[in-house]
Formats: sequence, structure tokens, C-alpha cells
Amino acid sequence: MAYFAYKRSGKNRYLVIRWKKRINGVPTIVKEVSVGTADDLAKTIANDLDEIEITAYSGGSTLCVLRMEHEVGIRSIVNNIISHHDTGMSPGDYFLLFIMNRLSDPESKSGIERWMQRDYASTLYPKKGSQDFWNFMDRITDDLMDRIMKAVREKILTMGYDFSRIFVDASNMYTFMEENDMARKGHNKAHRYDLNQISYYIASNYDYIPLFWNSYAGNIHDSKTFPEMIKQVPQDSVIIFDRGYNSRENVELLHGRKYIGSLVMSDHSDLADLITDNDSVTETEKFVYGRKHRIIVYHRSELQRKRIMSFMKVLKRVYRKAEKIMDSGDSDAMDRARMYLESHNLNETILLPDLTIDHERMRERMKLLGMNALFTDIMDMRADDIIDLYRKRNRVEHCFRTINTMDIAFPVYHWTPQKIRVHMLMSMIAYLFLALIYNEMHRSVDEISLQSTAEAMKDIMVVYAARGKTVRSRLDFKSETGKIMGRVMKLDDLVAG
Repeated sequence: MAYFAYKRSGKNRYLVIRWKKRINGVPTIVKEVSVGTADDLAKTIANDLDEIEITAYSGGSTLCVLRMEHEVGIRSIVNNIISHHDTGMSPGDYFLLFIMNRLSDPESKSGIERWMQRDYASTLYPKKGSQDFWNFMDRITDDLMDRIMKAVREKILTMGYDFSRIFVDASNMYTFMEENDMARKGHNKAHRYDLNQISYYIASNYDYIPLFWNSYAGNIHDSKTFPEMIKQVPQDSVIIFDRGYNSRENVELLHGRKYIGSLVMSDHSDLADLITDNDSVTETEKFVYGRKHRIIVYHRSELQRKRIMSFMKVLKRVYRKAEKIMDSGDSDAMDRARMYLESHNLNETILLPDLTIDHERMRERMKLLGMNALFTDIMDMRADDIIDLYRKRNRVEHCFRTINTMDIAFPVYHWTPQKIRVHMLMSMIAYLFLALIYNEMHRSVDEISLQSTAEAMKDIMVVYAARGKTVRSRLDFKSETGKIMGRVMKLDDLVAG
């Protein structure tokens, strides 16, 4: 064993390291090395540290994207579709670099170069400015975008995830750009009706993985995109959709498929009479949207409580805004107030011109708030299971919430419809990578979410220590979840050194 000891030489005391071992049962010093005085040792350590150069990069998102790229192969997909003839960065590399940035610290195309200076991506790719990205994006036509989406969808279907249930929905995001073929006025989810918006839809499975997606002009009603969506969904998948897609034409498209939709209770008030007890379920049949359907009507007290609270907040906010419009004294105040009330479906509850509340109408609305009516062609599933499956449509809503709160697609720094579509395509593929990384993590960490997955990626650093020509690298973790991510995603294998 080794241990420290002091020796004297005249007036000086110096440190030595000795090694002992038993020889014939007697402890014997077999080796001794002089370290020197305490001053000599301090000087040696200080000089060694001075010679070491430390560099640290954020790297969790970039490394996780690289690991997932081994599964998805987006680089090969894009390069096979978009021709690449020179020796610089390939189209697939541009896609990967964009994805890395959106999952790390989303920047405009002009900001990606600044981001690369502090990210591990700078060790993989040359710095790229906004003009490089704009030139690349100009090459991607609508046909190429469709081919990329189709190839990605086909790849996802081979990865072993369950696509027997598909949840479809649409969202939008406002933009400050002038009106063009993509940016148009519409029913904005954030209530920014004064601004143009871009709409997009997602068809997702239970694991938040988008099987298909697309962006479209902000003034197109969601129901108009339903035919395009349905064509991409596997024939044997159960399709669960929101009321916004209800129409006879859309339901006709679903002939021969299994589907679950929801009726607007105010349009089918006769169904409310079937519920006589709170927290109950009943069934009937009814001819809706061109054919006879199985109808499941149910009441939930907790749902009613939440909806009443939400409704009263909206009512209070809308009433105050309508009152402000009427008090303005403008010549068109009545028309503006009426349009505002209609946009919130409160024109029959808040009556103009004196803004009185129709309490009878209020009571009718309150009665319906705890009820839902589902229509379906599925006959071999229990009513409670169908209700539970429809309630899980919030899975696709969670996709939108993640995209919006993490700024994966927003804001859009482009001004032409073609570049907006390319930006949205790459943003949706970035979200796809996040969903796939989340699913890898979820197998080891039950309580992890999409957003906490993204946060854990930010807790991983790549640290380089250089002394002369010798360079060593390692991963540094700021959280326990980040450490688990490093192990699950096998990130050590991606960092040489």
C-alpha cells in the first residue's frame, strides 16, 4: 500500500511517497519516491493547472438528436430526395442542424450561427449564417416537401410504435407578417384576431408521435383539411377527431373505417333528456351526418364544474370587452360588438344593445356543460372504453402545447409562403425527434414529460480539457435526469476522447 511520509534534510522537511508490503510477515518499505517540499508540490500543481485549457459546450440536444438520427435516418431521407452535388453541407445536414437548434435554444436563421458558438454542434458542422439557410430552403419545392413527409411517415411506421389509434386535430399560431398565401386572418387560438395566422394539423398516436402533419393558410377552416389527413392514416387505425371536423362530407370519407367523434350538445338538445342522473352513461342510435350511428351520452360532475368555471371566466372577459366597444360611441360599435359576441358564441346569451344577460339561455347552457355525446360506428367496444379513448384526444393537444410553449415552430421569421412551409416542415420533424427521445426516456423514467425531456437535454454539457496536443472530453450532467438520459441514450459513445 502507498502512503505519505515526511523526511528531513538539514533544516528542510520534504514529502515522500512510500510503498509497503509484508515480507515474511514483516511490514517492509519496498519503494520510496521524493515529492519535494510543500512549496515544490504547490508549484507543480499550479503549473499543471495553468497548462490545462477547459472548454464547455451545451450538448444534450445535439447528442440526443444524433442518437435518434441513427433510428430515423432523416439525413439519408432528405439527401435521397434533394440532390446534393458539392462537398459542403448536404441538405440532410441542414435539417439536422435546424432540429438540433429547435430542441436546444430556438433561434432565427440569422441566430443559429451565434447558437453554434456555444453548442457541441459547432464541432460537427461549419458555422452557417442566415443566407446559407435561405439558399438551402429555396431549393425545397412543394413536391419535395411532400416526398420527405411521406418517406418520414413510412419510416415511423416501421419503428414498432402503436398506430392503432390516431388522434387528429389542428392549431394555429399568430404572426406579425403581412398577409400572404399562408398568413391569413382566422379564428386564432390565442385570440389575436388582429393578426394574421398560420394553421397546421397533426395526426398523432397515443405516445405523442406525429404520424403525419402539414401547414396551411390561416383562413382555411380545419374541416377542409380532413380529406388530406385521412389519406395518410393507416386503414385499420381508429380515428378520433374533434367537433371541428364534423360534417357530412368528412364522415362519408370515413366509410369502412373505425372512428369516434363528438356531437355539439346544443345542436342535439334531445340527447340531454336521456341523462337523468349525474355521472351516468346511456346509449341510443341516431341518424347524424348522413348515416345511423351508435350514440353514447354521458355526464361528468367534475367535467361540469371545470367547464362552468371556464365558461364564467370567458363570459366575464367577453362582457367587459363588448361593454367597452359599445361605450366607444363609434358609429359601427353595434356591428363590432355583435361580431365579437358571435365569435365567442355568446350573441344569444349577452343581448344587445343594453348587454343584458338572458338567464334562461344561461341555465340551458349550464345544464349541457357537464354532458358529452359521442358518435361512432364501433359496435364491439364497451361504452366506457370508447369514452376513455375519446378523452385521450388531449394527447394531440399536448403535442400542440409543447410545440407552442417551447417555440419549436414559433415565431416564424420568413415572409414568403414557400419558406414558411419549409420552416414548418423542419419544425414538425424537430418535434418528432423530441417525441421519439421522450419515448426512449419514458421507458426508464415514468414521470417524465415532453417538456421535462427537453429540459433534461439542456442539463448535459460536453467538456473538453486540452494540455498541449492532448485533448480529453467527457460529459457533465447538471441533474439526475440528465445523467439518466446520458445512460439511456448512450451519449458517451458519441463523444470521442
